[in-house]
Amino acid sequence: MLPPDTSAHPSAPDAEAWIRLALTGLSPVRARAALLRLGGPQNVLEAARGGDEELRSADGLTEKAVAKLRECAVRDVSRQLEAMETHGIGLVLESHPDYPRALRVVPDAPPCLFIRGNLSENDARAIAIVGTRQVTEYGRGLAHRFALELARADVTVVSGLARGIDTAAHRGALDGGGRTLAVTGCGLDIVYPSDNKDLMLEIEGSGAVLSEWAPTTNPEAWHFPARNRIIAGLSLGVIVVEAAAKSGALITADFANELGRDVFSVPGNVHKAQSKGPHQLIRDGATLVESVEDVLAALEARVWPLPERQNEDAEPVKATSRPPKRPPSPTPVPVSSVNTASFSPGENKIWVCLDVEPRHIDDLAAEADLSASEVNTALVLLELKGAARRLPGNLFARVV
Repeated sequence: MLPPDTSAHPSAPDAEAWIRLALTGLSPVRARAALLRLGGPQNVLEAARGGDEELRSADGLTEKAVAKLRECAVRDVSRQLEAMETHGIGLVLESHPDYPRALRVVPDAPPCLFIRGNLSENDARAIAIVGTRQVTEYGRGLAHRFALELARADVTVVSGLARGIDTAAHRGALDGGGRTLAVTGCGLDIVYPSDNKDLMLEIEGSGAVLSEWAPTTNPEAWHFPARNRIIAGLSLGVIVVEAAAKSGALITADFANELGRDVFSVPGNVHKAQSKGPHQLIRDGATLVESVEDVLAALEARVWPLPERQNEDAEPVKATSRPPKRPPSPTPVPVSSVNTASFSPGENKIWVCLDVEPRHIDDLAAEADLSASEVNTALVLLELKGAARRLPGNLFARVV
């Protein structure tokens, strides 16, 4: 954890430094290591400007990462600052008491969050509702009802502001007179999807919209799995309402499971593709829920306080109230059973670098000589194809 910070709002120079650091795309784990050693974002950027060899060697930063830091250290961020002022975007630092309690224990939690709206102590009692964008009326109605009843029970509802289940969940929480948090995959001056502009403003007035991405950052495909870890990290549990067999909502459930948070799954029509994800989660040990009372009972049984952040190499804390997600994997066979014929050149580069032993995303980027966005996109696609699995601390392993 970073040293305590008692200021509610960073000074103008510090705000500029945090924006520049966010624009580097540096992983939270690497950014935190540099911040802890050098004492703040301005010091990190100053070291990068000077080509600090010690910075690279001490914190495991690649030459490419240091070059990106150096580039962003002198970047004009007037557009980002203007966007923050225009849209009322603030900063919440991990070292500040307002930073979400549940998120602090996540190994790769962002050291800085951009925010529209406000956080509340009550947000420590939060449940995420996630699912498909291609929602059925059944799923939409369930997501809305679960969120509405959670809000009336004084539980904050967390979701991702996407179409479908996310939209229904946010709307349900608002209709229930409660709080809701939306986590986006872009800068907070951008509304994505654009048809949720009014909803975003309502959430800002009755909760908060959060992002680890600096203002003016456009949505990218690889931002959303990263966003999902924050959704899971903010929540005591995740409810999956509808999701296809290979859905981003299942990545959120995986994150929750790895963090020892509860995973709840709502059963659906066995003939619908949107039911395959929830039913698979139930087979893997998720708690089947049919009503909000089922979720609230699990919440009441949860033991406080949440654990401290674990070492990246430590085993993730597992919830004791729920069976393991799946039985232990058998010893990998030497020959991969994954079909690599459909891999793009970028996916193939990352696949070659992956091993059954977990590797950090920064190491994969350095070995494959790809940019952060290229590596993240490739890893997301490999995950969806069942060829790679994500572990806490931005670690990835090959599935064989």
